[in-house]
Amino acid sequence: MRLHSLALRDFRGVKERIVRFRALGTTVVVGDNEVGKSSLVEAFGLIFELPDDSKSTRIRDIQPVGQDVGPEVTAELSLGGRELTYSKRWLKNRSTELTIVEPDGRRQSWTGREAHNEAERLFHENVDPVLWQTLMVSQGQSLVLPTPADAEPLITAVTAESGTPVDGASMPLVTAVEHEYLRYWTPRGKPTGDYARSAKAVSAAELGAAQALQAMEEVQSDIRRAERLNLDLSDVDARLSDHLKSVEELRERKKATDEILLRRDSVRSRAETARARLENHTRTRLDRERLLDEVERFTKFEAELATKRADADLVAKTAAEMVQAAEAALAEVVELKDLRRTDVQAAERRVSDLMDRAELARLLGQQTELVDVRARIAAAGTILDRIKVDDAIVAALEDARAAVVEARAALAAGVPEVSVRRLGAEPVELSGTGLDGAVPSELGFDEATEVLVSGELVIGVPGQLEVTVRAGGEAATLRSRLDDAVRREKDLLKKAGVKDVAAARELLRKADTATAELNEARRTEKSLTAGGDPGERIAVLSARLGPEDEAEESGKPAVEGVPGQMSLFAEFAEFASPHDTLFDDVDEPAPAADDLSGAQRVLEEARSGLAEAERLLADAEFAAAQARKAADEDRSEAQNARARSELAGERLASAIEALEAARAVLDDDAVSAAETEATTEVEAVLEELTVVQEQADAAGADEVAGELTHALAVAKRLQSERDTLRDALRTTEGRLEQSGRDGLATRRDVADLELAAVRAEHDSLERRAEAARRVYETLSRHRAEAQTKYSEPLQTRIESLGRSVYGPSFRIWLDDDLAVAERELDGVRLRVEALSTGAQEQLAIITRLAISHLVSTGEGSVPVIFDDALGWSDKARLRDMGALLGRAGDHGQIIILTCMPDRYEYVPKATFIKLDA
Repeated sequence: MRLHSLALRDFRGVKERIVRFRALGTTVVVGDNEVGKSSLVEAFGLIFELPDDSKSTRIRDIQPVGQDVGPEVTAELSLGGRELTYSKRWLKNRSTELTIVEPDGRRQSWTGREAHNEAERLFHENVDPVLWQTLMVSQGQSLVLPTPADAEPLITAVTAESGTPVDGASMPLVTAVEHEYLRYWTPRGKPTGDYARSAKAVSAAELGAAQALQAMEEVQSDIRRAERLNLDLSDVDARLSDHLKSVEELRERKKATDEILLRRDSVRSRAETARARLENHTRTRLDRERLLDEVERFTKFEAELATKRADADLVAKTAAEMVQAAEAALAEVVELKDLRRTDVQAAERRVSDLMDRAELARLLGQQTELVDVRARIAAAGTILDRIKVDDAIVAALEDARAAVVEARAALAAGVPEVSVRRLGAEPVELSGTGLDGAVPSELGFDEATEVLVSGELVIGVPGQLEVTVRAGGEAATLRSRLDDAVRREKDLLKKAGVKDVAAARELLRKADTATAELNEARRTEKSLTAGGDPGERIAVLSARLGPEDEAEESGKPAVEGVPGQMSLFAEFAEFASPHDTLFDDVDEPAPAADDLSGAQRVLEEARSGLAEAERLLADAEFAAAQARKAADEDRSEAQNARARSELAGERLASAIEALEAARAVLDDDAVSAAETEATTEVEAVLEELTVVQEQADAAGADEVAGELTHALAVAKRLQSERDTLRDALRTTEGRLEQSGRDGLATRRDVADLELAAVRAEHDSLERRAEAARRVYETLSRHRAEAQTKYSEPLQTRIESLGRSVYGPSFRIWLDDDLAVAERELDGVRLRVEALSTGAQEQLAIITRLAISHLVSTGEGSVPVIFDDALGWSDKARLRDMGALLGRAGDHGQIIILTCMPDRYEYVPKATFIKLDA
């Protein structure tokens, strides 16, 4: 099975989404939490499991909360060599649609419950449920190692690869030995029963003895600890006392420097106020200078714009006069263009007439060729009508012949063959039913025959012997099958009207030849009639042209003979004469010609004249347009000049008004004097601030506060350390006092005696248990060897993949369920349960990739799906596991769902799909 795409609509929190997967390779689906990654796996399971009218709570759970909509899922997949498109919608507007494309291209469709039943049947026929559950790792299940012993595709794969069939038989002796073994050991080799209880008693006694010994050692340790704590406490008290004296000294220094810092803050505040006053006076001076500059600048600008305004008015008047002259010239050129267009129309009519006559001659030749082609079509059609053989009949005949040959071979292999030879003078008679071929009724002297008996054969020597040979029950079926095959072959030959398959093939070859001839003739006919029926076109042209001799007798084009039509050239001359001074360089058109080439040459000359007139018209139109454009620009420029001049006057008046208003508040000399006074004040305050700052620096006023804070923190730490040491000393002294009252030496002696007693009993049980285990292991060795051969392909594949991650020392052992039981790395062999969480997860992923690799070439293969795996791996292992996943994708389909794409950045050739919320 290969999953190509999944489309979800109104499914839990997913409004609408489609995800396409690679049929071969690794696809990584990336999305944040609750974006709907796990919903993809859930949707694929539900579409095959529950019909659209299901009332299951699982369907209600996938409906978006508070929305009256129907969850919908569409899956595209390959299953058993077929291509399936399966769509289902639950709850609202329920529907189920299934479309299947067979390997031969046939397409079938189902709807409703029939679609669900057919999809469910195909899924169960082609997908092993154990293998599907083994290779689909749900979220939070990545640590569970697979136990795929019941997966039929895997069993088939390892059996075929190892060459060792599964043997489920067991030896009777093992049962008896196993009973004795289980008295002392569990099936997994752990102690049980009296033996386990004895071992626990030994462990408990050893623990008691060890605890008594440890208690004695702890008393000695507490004595040494109490001595050390006394020394540490004296040292901390001395250090704390010295440090508190330095803290008091720092407090006195801080009181002395606080007055200097207050005076510095007051001077700083005065300096800021003086700076603000100076900035205000400076800003006032700059505004006054700006107003004076604007008045002077706007006065000059207004005078310049008045001059430009007068010049622009004069230029606009001159441009208007040029526009009138250009429009008069344009009207004369338009008249000349109309004359030249009339010349071109007359020449085009003459060329059209001559081309129609040439087309008529060509169509007459084409009509003759079309008659011959249609005769070929009729002949080929007659041949095809007589032949009843086609590809389907020939294929059916070949199948029928093969069925006859196969039935005869099956009959020859499944019925007895009797060989009879007459040796003496007595006659030998033959008779019976169901005999293959002609059988003589009597054999001559030394004559022999061989007979296939599918019914009954009777061999008789009159008066002496009669032998009856009867075939078995299957012979009648084989004979009936042969008769049916022969009958079908005869019916098909009769239907085709031939005597055998060879004759049918010959007729089919003739039909192919006739078909090719017919197709070629029809293509020629289609080509000849592509522009319509030549006969109809001939009739139209003949009616349009009239008798050919009339035009020839006239000796000039038909257009020239129209009554009352004036010569185009005379008309042009008559029109052009008043304008010779303007169009002296324009040539007269040549007279019309009687042949097509001459007429086309005259047409080209007329068109050249028209083009020349159009060029002159374009030049005149361009000149007129340029004149109009220049006039518009000059007129616009004059208007702009007037507007700019008026605006400059307004701005000058505004600037004068603003200057007068500012002088009314404070004249120019007062502004400069206020700024000078503010500058002097700032300089004086800054000098005072410098003196105060030097005093603060000399006294170290800024550092005293920090030093005092640090000293207080150190004092607090030393006090905490002293309190901790006092508490520890009190606790240790209390334990020593309690130990003296408990009698620890007596407890240790009693524990040693109990340990010796339980060890003696346990040694006796251990000897019997070890003997039972050795017998059990010896008898089980042969089964273990068979199991090793059976599981060797899977074990080899897991070790091969694991060594690319862990190195050449990696080995594993499988249990009876083909699950990984132990792992060895760098010579250290451990049970799987004893491995770290990351190692267990990596081993589970490697095992599933190995299973997928084994079954990837079979019909029962399924995708490997990991939902949020590799969460316990370090960066080095992520790099190695990524490379492994990339190689595994070369053999099958791997789908990874994750919210952490960084885990899979080392997977080569992976396709990443980003899911947005």
